[in-house]
Amino acid sequence: MKRSNQIGWAQVRAGVFILITLLLAAGAILLMGQKTKLFIPTSTIRITMKNVMGLKEGAPVWLAGVDVGVVKQIRFENPRDTNEVLIVAEVDSKAHKKIGPDSVITIKTRGLMGEKYVDVLPSSGYYEHPVTQFNGKAVHTLDDVAQKAGTTFEKLNSIVDNVQSGKGTLGLLATDTKLYTNAVQLSSELNILAGNINRGQGTLGKLARSGEPYDKLMQILTRADKTLQDIQTADGSLNRLIHDKALYTKLVSLAEKSNQAADDVRELNRRLTSKDNTLGMLINDRELYDKSLSLISRADNSIKDLESATARIKAGEGTAGKLINEKELYEKLNRAVDNMDALMVDIKKNPGRYVKLSLF
Repeated sequence: MKRSNQIGWAQVRAGVFILITLLLAAGAILLMGQKTKLFIPTSTIRITMKNVMGLKEGAPVWLAGVDVGVVKQIRFENPRDTNEVLIVAEVDSKAHKKIGPDSVITIKTRGLMGEKYVDVLPSSGYYEHPVTQFNGKAVHTLDDVAQKAGTTFEKLNSIVDNVQSGKGTLGLLATDTKLYTNAVQLSSELNILAGNINRGQGTLGKLARSGEPYDKLMQILTRADKTLQDIQTADGSLNRLIHDKALYTKLVSLAEKSNQAADDVRELNRRLTSKDNTLGMLINDRELYDKSLSLISRADNSIKDLESATARIKAGEGTAGKLINEKELYEKLNRAVDNMDALMVDIKKNPGRYVKLSLF
């Protein structure tokens, strides 16, 4: 009886050990399901997106198509202030160094209806101390495509309705019977025109049926060809213009001289307009211009005053006017001058008559 009890306790201990082993194995399996790379150093990155499109925790993270990590947590970053969603993921530390600010992070689907995953385009640089905060980029989903397709179909339906109701150019083309009638009439007139041309009637008919225009055209082309040959073989002006290199050299020299002359003209213009010389100051100095304008104004006023004085003299106003216009005054002045002259002569001849000197 004692032996039987010992065997039972041994079986219990074995059963407990097996149960603990199974629990540890199940835990390890669950842990490995969440973290596929147990012995590789990892880094944590944070990705902010407006819409995660059904991404779940445990989804893989791909870098250039290589599985480098797993999504650990998905939550709203700050629900009081924004609707953005935060994705926390663990990635391989070496792969993290190829994720930079210029990396494009999106959420994609394996196949048409497959599992969602985080896709990362590598950065152009390599970062020894990479950043951990990134902004994801939204991509178009099937719902967006369907919505745009629905909007497009609505616009197409509206266009079809307008056409059927006769609105717009297409509507008139589809519903207006006059257009069909005009098209039929035009077709009939074109058939008549084609028949006339085939029968050789009219200008187009003669051109189409008669060989004379073609012969004349060939004659013109032949004469033109002969003229060109004569120009090429003759020693005339045209031939020299075409083949003489000396003329080309002279033209090139003339062009160079023209450029030099243009440069000289520009230099002369620069010197003329410069304030360093007299002519430049005459052209550009505002003060000199104002003084010249003032001088011209004063000269104009002086001329006007002179003209006014001349007019008054001619009118006999004032002393000068009377001296010029009154003959009596002129005669009196003339007699006075004569008397003065006679007096001077008499003084020279007989000074004692006018000047008496007495010492005592």
